[in-house]
Amino acid sequence: MQSTPDLVAPNLTVHKIKHSTWIDYYYTFLGIAPDISCTGPLETYLDEENHLIADVHQFADANAGALTHNEIPATALLLKDGSPGGVQVRRLSGVNATPLMYGERTIGSYFEDADARYCILGDIRPENTDASRGEQTMEVLDTIQDALVDAGMEFHDVVRTWFYNDRILDWYGEFNTARSTFFKRHGITAIPASTGIGVANRAGAALVAKAIAVAPKNGSVTIRRVESPLQCEASAYGSAFSRALEVADRASRVLYISGTASIEPGGETAYVGDAMKQIEKTMEVVEAILENDRMSLTDTVRAIGYFRHREHIPLWDEYCRVHGVAPLPIVLAECEVCRKDLLFEIELDAVRPA
Repeated sequence: MQSTPDLVAPNLTVHKIKHSTWIDYYYTFLGIAPDISCTGPLETYLDEENHLIADVHQFADANAGALTHNEIPATALLLKDGSPGGVQVRRLSGVNATPLMYGERTIGSYFEDADARYCILGDIRPENTDASRGEQTMEVLDTIQDALVDAGMEFHDVVRTWFYNDRILDWYGEFNTARSTFFKRHGITAIPASTGIGVANRAGAALVAKAIAVAPKNGSVTIRRVESPLQCEASAYGSAFSRALEVADRASRVLYISGTASIEPGGETAYVGDAMKQIEKTMEVVEAILENDRMSLTDTVRAIGYFRHREHIPLWDEYCRVHGVAPLPIVLAECEVCRKDLLFEIELDAVRPA
C-alpha cells in the first residue's frame, strides 16, 4: 500500500499518499461533537505552514458549527439531529496552488506538476435557491465548468463528482435528466466516477457538489475506467456515472470507486428489506472492483458509508467483525439513498504504488 495510515489523535486518522513531486494527506475525523470546530483539535493538523488545505467535507447536525478555515471551500452536509457524522480533509504538500472564486466565495484551487494539471472543487451550490431543482442542477454544473475554464481545463477533465441532493427521492429523475443534458451539450463521453446521495445543506439549496479534475500533459499520467465485474454500468438504467476510475502517475495509482449499493447485474435492487444482506452484497461488489484493479480493502484511504436508517449504522461494525475487515478510514452518516429500497451505500478511494 502506498498510503501510510496513522492515528494521530482520538478518532483522527491520516493517510499520506506520495505522488511524483508532491504529497496528498487524507484526514478522517469521526464523531463530530457540537463543540468541535476548526478552533479545536482539528486545527492542530490544518495550520502547518507550506501546506494547502484543498478540501473540507463535513457531515454534522445543526448543533455542530460549520467548519470553515480561512478561504477553504467547506462542503457542509446537514444531518438529522443526533446522527453520527465526521469530517474529511484533504491537505497537499509540495504544490503551488491558485484559488478559484465564485463571486465572493472560494470554491477550489488548481495546481500542476510536470505531468498534469489538477483541480479540486468543493461547496459548489446555486446562488438562486428559488429556481427549480433542475435549474439549480444546471447552475451547479455550469459553475464547475466555468471554474475549470478559469483553471485552464474543461469538464472533460473531471474524474470524480459528488452530488448531495436535498430530498433526492423527490427529484432524482429530474437531476439525472439535467446532468445527462449537460453532458450531451458539452460532449462529455468520458463519464466521471460519482456519488449521488440525499442530504440537506446549510444553504437550503437543492444540491451541493464537489469535483476533482485531472488533465494529463503526457503519458506519465493516465486515466482509465475500471469496470465492476458484478454490476452493469449505471448508464444502463439512466444514471450517468462510471462505477470506478483510476488515475495513475509516476508514483501512485488512485482508484475512485463511485457510490455503490446492493444492485444486481441487471440493475435491480438485491435483498430488499435486509440491511445486513445489502451491506454484504455491496461490499462483495466493491471488493470485486478493487480486485479488478489489483487492489484490496486494505488500500482504502478514504470512505463514506451512507445508511438510510440510523438504527442500521451499528451493522457496519458487525459486518467488519464477522468478515474480518480491518478498521477503515470511514465516516458513517444517515442519508437518503437514491432508491427507496436501498438501505446502504458506500464510496471509497484506494491507493497502490504505480
